[in-house]
Amino acid sequence: MSFEENVKAAVQRHHMLENADTVYVGLSGGADSVSLLLVLNDISAEYGFKLRAVHVNHHLRGAESDRDMDFCSELCVRLNILLDIYHVDAAAYSREKGFSLEEGARELRYEIFGAIPDGCRFATAHTLNDSAETVIFNLSRGTGIKGLAGIPPVRDKFIRPLIYCKREEVEGYLAEKGQDFVTDSSNLSDDYSRNKIRHGVIPLLEEVHGGFLGNIRRMTEHLAEDCDFMEKAAAEAAEKDLRTLHPALRRRVLLNFLKENGAEASGAKVSELENAVLHGGKVNLSSSAYAEAADGRLTVCYVSKKRVIFPETPVQVGRNPFLCDKTVIIEENNCEICDLNSIVNNLFTKESVDYDKIQGDVVLRSRRDGDSYVRVNRSFTSRLKKLMNEKYPPEERDGIPVLADEKGIIWVEGFGAADRVKIDENTKKIWSIRIEKNERRGS
Repeated sequence: MSFEENVKAAVQRHHMLENADTVYVGLSGGADSVSLLLVLNDISAEYGFKLRAVHVNHHLRGAESDRDMDFCSELCVRLNILLDIYHVDAAAYSREKGFSLEEGARELRYEIFGAIPDGCRFATAHTLNDSAETVIFNLSRGTGIKGLAGIPPVRDKFIRPLIYCKREEVEGYLAEKGQDFVTDSSNLSDDYSRNKIRHGVIPLLEEVHGGFLGNIRRMTEHLAEDCDFMEKAAAEAAEKDLRTLHPALRRRVLLNFLKENGAEASGAKVSELENAVLHGGKVNLSSSAYAEAADGRLTVCYVSKKRVIFPETPVQVGRNPFLCDKTVIIEENNCEICDLNSIVNNLFTKESVDYDKIQGDVVLRSRRDGDSYVRVNRSFTSRLKKLMNEKYPPEERDGIPVLADEKGIIWVEGFGAADRVKIDENTKKIWSIRIEKNERRGS
């Protein structure tokens, strides 16, 4: 099959473009993303979608980063494709969060990519080679079925139309088109684990079996189907006597139990829980919670500890103390003297609200049972309890500040603003919200 035929096969098998009005492409300027932009541009009329591109300048490689940005801009001008450019300081962000540069840059990119409007798709240029690298990397550190299933062709609004294409097919397609691209110098180094797999391991496996990448594609598709089946079966089995389940299904139920309760989701912890289910006992989930097994079922118990709740307190522009270790800082800006485009396109838009959309007085408080809200650019309501469970350990959840007006939540630390108060082209006054952590002083 040709490069374009492989793209269409992936699009059709995984229903990537169904009901898609606009498709955004993550455009770095490298061969993969440039080929993705070109092929989607060629098939856009056939599939009936509009095409846009997004470039993120991480400012990690000095002049080379700006060269990539300029290349993407010139390419999109030539193709008459609208390009959104974002500037982020990936190095500073990674230091602040304790991430590697790779992890920090990726998190920043996906924060931007995930903010596209509902109903749109975001296409990333992951190829069959990338999926194979992921499988080998996961295998080397120990993994289950999901880790061996590689990169999913579709995840929420993200699609991977090149997931059936080999890297050599990408380069051949660009050569046929007479289209150049830029090369990220960091991809030529073996300093990173994935690059060692890319330049060393995969070529050796191709020598062992020339059909290695094709076999990886078939394997990951079968394993993805198996994983999907197991997830559905685990959801149905979660309320049953876990002792009666097949060990594979029981371990999947236990893994989901750990994730749902914000605990360490590791093989060792799953084994602890399984032993408790089969023989009775307790397993620590965190410093303030444990799981207790009885009659083949698990119950979450919390260590007796008085909750420290911050009472509902009116806020003001400026500094608003919260408990003993945080201050919520609200800054007010008038859009008549602001560059609204830079504000709307800023990565941290979710940390700002449109003042005129606020209903009544605003208060600062701790979380409450039953709290829920629709986050910026989401079309569904999220329960705050579920969000907290996925992001914070139990002992930190009461220390997360919440801002609310008369209609409910307008902002939560770590999750951002509510969609109903998000800033847009009609915004006149902005409240920007940030957290300052206070130093704890000894007595």
